[in-house]
Amino acid sequence: MIKKIIILLLVAGVGLALFFFLRWRAEEEEPSQVDMAIEITSVKEVAEWEFLTVEMEEFEDTVIPRMIISDDQFARIYKGTARLGVDMKESASDWLITSQDTIWIKLPDIRILDEDIIDDTQTRTFYESGKITPEIKSALYERAKVDMRKRALSPENVSAANENAKAQFTYMFRSMGFNTVLFE
Repeated sequence: MIKKIIILLLVAGVGLALFFFLRWRAEEEEPSQVDMAIEITSVKEVAEWEFLTVEMEEFEDTVIPRMIISDDQFARIYKGTARLGVDMKESASDWLITSQDTIWIKLPDIRILDEDIIDDTQTRTFYESGKITPEIKSALYERAKVDMRKRALSPENVSAANENAKAQFTYMFRSMGFNTVLFE
């Protein structure tokens, strides 16, 4: 008899809990304007948003002519990663305009987020002959960095990063309740 009472109380408790849960879910309402403003502000506070990662390898070499015996030669392979995205700190004050269920977004230009794109731990000397000064090594390093920047910021990569940015911001703002997301 006690077993039946306990089972009956458990079933009633679960039913009551289910009733209050469903009632609570039905009473949930759209986020308030204050909640929306907080969410939008937090989007800007993230600052750097990465939309494309480009892994690269760059071969740089130099030959320094010597008059007597032979030339000095030096070749290195530089590896690195460029992260393309936007820095929301660079966005205009009117970067976001809302009207009912529509939002207009002005994102900053796509750029390389971290200028240190060369990974020194993966840089390898390919060939070295003769005396190479630190200045020559530094010049090769800078040349590799410039070449990697050019490759990372190719029109194809910038376009892909822009498309990824639009897709991610569209998804995020649609989940906040905006049906139409437009970009400038």
